Amino acid sequence: MASTAKATDKTPAGTDAPKDLVQSVARALNIVDVIAAAKEPMRAQSIASAVNLHIATTSHLLATLVHAGYLERNERTYKLAAGKMLDLSSRVEEDWRPSPFALSLLHQVVEATGESAYLSAWQGSTVTVVAVEEGSHAVRVADLRVGVSGDIHARASGKALLAFGPESQLDRLRSVNGELARRTDQTITVLPDFLADLELTRSRGYALDHQEYVTGVCAMAVPIFEGSQRPRTALSITVPLHRFTNEEYFQRCLDALMEARRLDDEEGGSSQA
Repeated sequence: MASTAKATDKTPAGTDAPKDLVQSVARALNIVDVIAAAKEPMRAQSIASAVNLHIATTSHLLATLVHAGYLERNERTYKLAAGKMLDLSSRVEEDWRPSPFALSLLHQVVEATGESAYLSAWQGSTVTVVAVEEGSHAVRVADLRVGVSGDIHARASGKALLAFGPESQLDRLRSVNGELARRTDQTITVLPDFLADLELTRSRGYALDHQEYVTGVCAMAVPIFEGSQRPRTALSITVPLHRFTNEEYFQRCLDALMEARRLDDEEGGSSQA
C-alpha cells in the first residue's frame, strides 16, 4: 500500500485561507495532491487517513473526482486519470516551455559535464523548474523535477535569478521572525547573510548551493538573459559533494556553465544588433 505524508485542510505555508474558501473544493484538490504523490494506486481508507477526513466524506469526494474525470477507479483503488492530466499539461505547456536556445544550452552543459542540468524560471511568486536533462553519471535529486518550486533562497537557480533580477523580487522571500526557512544545516537562514551571498553571486557571475537544498548535494547556476535586461531563466547543475569539492572537477563544471553564459551574451548581442 502506498505510503503518503499526512495532509490537512491547511493552505500552503505562509498564506492565509481566503474568507470565501470553499472547503469541499480544497479537500478535493488535497485528495488529488495526495494521490499524485503516491507511488501506486490508493484505497479510499488510505486516502481518508492521509487527508484527515471521515471515510464517508472521502468517498463522496472521490466519486465526484472520478465523475469529473480527474481520477480513475479500478475496483477499490484510485489513481490520477492520465487523459485529464495530459490535457491540463498541454494547456499550460506554452507558458512553461523554455526557448530552443535555452534548451540547447541545457543540453550542451549536460554533454560537457555528465551531470544533471536544470532550467528554472519565475512562475508567479516563486522559481519553478521548467526543464530537466539527466547526465550520464549524475546524482539524482528526487526533489528536483519539472514543476518543483519554492525554497528560492536554498537553490542556486533561485539565487541566480534573485541576484541578477530587480531588487523588488527580494520581496518574494517570505521570512519568519527575520529568518528564512531551513532546508538543511547548511541553509542560509539569516536575511543579511543571504543578501551578502547574493552580492557575491553578482560579483563572480554565478550562484552556488553548498548543500543548502539537499544534504550531500551541491549546485551551481548562471542566469540566462536571451537579450533581455533581466534573466529569463537560470541554468543550473547538481553535483554530489565528493565531486563538488574536487577543485579540478568543480572548475570543469563551472567552465561549462560560464561558456553557456558567454554564448547567451553573444546571442543577446546579435539579437539586439
